[in-house]
Amino acid sequence: MSRILLCWEIGTDYQHLLSLQSVARFYQGKGHEVWVAGRDVTKLRRLFSDVKIHVIQAPHSDSAAELGVEKQAPRSYADFLRRCGFHHSDALSGLISAWRSVFSFIKPDLLLCDHAPVALLAARGLMRGGQHGQDHNKAVAKIAVGMPFSVPDDNRPAGVFFAGDLAKSDIVRYEDDIVKVINKVCIEFSVPCINNLADLLSDFDQCIFQTYSELDHYGYRSHVQRDKTTYVGTVVPDFTEPALFPHFRGPKIYCHVKGTVETPVLLKTLQAIECSAIVLADGIPSAIINAHQSRHILYVDKPVNMQDVLSQSTFAILNGGINSVSLFMKAGIPVALFPLHIEQFLMAKRVEALNAGLQLNLTDVDSALQGLQRVNSRQKKIAAGLFEEKYQAASAHNELLLQLALIEQSYLVEKVKS
Repeated sequence: MSRILLCWEIGTDYQHLLSLQSVARFYQGKGHEVWVAGRDVTKLRRLFSDVKIHVIQAPHSDSAAELGVEKQAPRSYADFLRRCGFHHSDALSGLISAWRSVFSFIKPDLLLCDHAPVALLAARGLMRGGQHGQDHNKAVAKIAVGMPFSVPDDNRPAGVFFAGDLAKSDIVRYEDDIVKVINKVCIEFSVPCINNLADLLSDFDQCIFQTYSELDHYGYRSHVQRDKTTYVGTVVPDFTEPALFPHFRGPKIYCHVKGTVETPVLLKTLQAIECSAIVLADGIPSAIINAHQSRHILYVDKPVNMQDVLSQSTFAILNGGINSVSLFMKAGIPVALFPLHIEQFLMAKRVEALNAGLQLNLTDVDSALQGLQRVNSRQKKIAAGLFEEKYQAASAHNELLLQLALIEQSYLVEKVKS
């Protein structure tokens, strides 16, 4: 029996938990001892009730407020990391020390990271048994799982979010500054330094992304990254609450967006059109919901059966989380996206490039209405249908299990024999 550690450090959405849940269930079923170091341990038991796991709090940091950039979108992955504890060597050193204590306590034989960059850095030179050294034959394998956003492209600088920033000096400086901070900590802990962020990310032995290559946040990847990257698709979550669309004419619209100041504009637009809608009230205040009641809109307060939703929906309105977008695209359903975070913005760009959806303008009702009319167009439906046709024979569940089994065979069984 091997000891497997799942690391989740950045992000608060359930998509991280759903990703780790499938991985944990597989390895626990194979008789391995599964540990989860999670950013939000309060949510773990709810989704892992049927999986025997050991839970520990993941070391993490949010330094955006300290930098005064909490209301500014990051412009590159290095800029993003500045907000996660990589801004100063003292902060990063403390996080590294905490992760190394986790490794020393758990003594993992395999590390799977769902957006855990500090854990990846702390695991440089990590041996089986929880110690650090230089014996590559005893090194703990490190696998990236979850969403592509967590592993940027290997360009220099890596992961530039806006095309217009590619040649700007401050974007280069962000990565240079991060590399200096990282190397100062590497020297402190006697592990090899890096030349750039791509060097750190190359520590992953393999990447398993639970989406499709066309929806990779970074688009094109080098052949080096493609050689160790597998896209398995997205597994439909197992929610049992039935999805009962109201019996009215017009398109059937599934809407799941976080409550924001623009939410009333969206709900007012749904009120004004002929449709049948299900709205998952995710953080939408009850006062807003009460002010936008309609017989053709059903408000629900917990996730509904997604198989029902996917079999009936004409189009969906989403923020742009990779799991939900992947599900609807795989089903050939166009999506209207209202991104709140940079990874959702990048996802909207990928969907627009496929012409299978659009970024929704919620400035006013007229703008929102135009967007909904466009996403319901024949052109968008054809584009989404082509995506569905390409992947109709693919089984995300089976492909994920296959990749997890290959990892077990490559990094656990062989090492046990040796």
